[in-house]
Amino acid sequence: MTTAHYAHIHTMVQAETDPVRRNRLEQFIYALVCAWPNYSIHHAAQAAVQLARPVQIHRAHSLEAVERVVKHLDLRAGEEWEMLGYPPRPDALPILLSDPQDETAPPIAHYLREDVADPDTGTHPSYGDVPGQTAHIAGWRQRRGNPDSSRPTTYRGFHPALTEDHTRMLGNLWKIGAVAVWEQESSDAASWAELIHPPAEGESATPDMTEHDSWYRFRISSHMGRDSFAEIALCLGNVYCRHLPQVWQENSADGSGVDRQVVLLESEAAGTIAVSRVGGPVRRGSSFFRNTLTDDEPLPHDFHLPTVLHAAEQIQALLQGDSSPVTAAAWFADDPRS
Repeated sequence: MTTAHYAHIHTMVQAETDPVRRNRLEQFIYALVCAWPNYSIHHAAQAAVQLARPVQIHRAHSLEAVERVVKHLDLRAGEEWEMLGYPPRPDALPILLSDPQDETAPPIAHYLREDVADPDTGTHPSYGDVPGQTAHIAGWRQRRGNPDSSRPTTYRGFHPALTEDHTRMLGNLWKIGAVAVWEQESSDAASWAELIHPPAEGESATPDMTEHDSWYRFRISSHMGRDSFAEIALCLGNVYCRHLPQVWQENSADGSGVDRQVVLLESEAAGTIAVSRVGGPVRRGSSFFRNTLTDDEPLPHDFHLPTVLHAAEQIQALLQGDSSPVTAAAWFADDPRS
């Protein structure tokens, strides 16, 4: 997947001219992507832009109301409904989810519970008639990749609230040459992401990296406590949204010239989505991104949804242990150390 694969979703959001309706659509995309780890981020976002009008999401009066709507949505592939004995009604609206990496493959039709029925009685399935999706979704949140490549010992004891699973997820940071450390000096900032030791082309990330030789250093303010996991995810958002150079990409952008408010919004959004999908400890209370999203105004014009969704996809893969260690590319036209 690339950022370009999310372009059509961005286009559909931009096409909504009413500011409140657009805000609700942005909230709906965010809520669905967080709530449905059983769907890829791309498919969840695809579903959101198609479901927004049928479920009249614009009538929800807040982000919390949008999230309540999401909790009651039961979307499944048509084939699954048919196996359960509930084919789609003749007038059912299909939600078409396509594979962006295979343009020749036909999209797969999915349907809401309200759009399928018993062919004999014409009734919709009740929640007692078919197995619920709660356990299925929980299983997807708990899914982990190769545990052997993680280095959980690096983060054991980082904070008492972090479980073994949390440290196992953080134990994958080394794969992009990153290390998270506590920042003891007082500051108003909650975290800092830095490219502290720029690699030369061909250098590979290694599992024994420390703050003294890691490429990236994530400095987490000591007052963050349990929210340190969310702050580390935000720092990952800085890297994967390309507000810092991605040193494993040719001629990587460095985020210069981007409004600092947008940098924080995009980075926090990407990290928050990923943490929600992997079942990590979400940030307590409010946050800059959530506060902005809960306004009745759209997100800033420069907020680039494709970048955020693609970054969240990559952060999720890293934390779950699905990604491989990176090797530095010619990430700058000029050697940064020459």
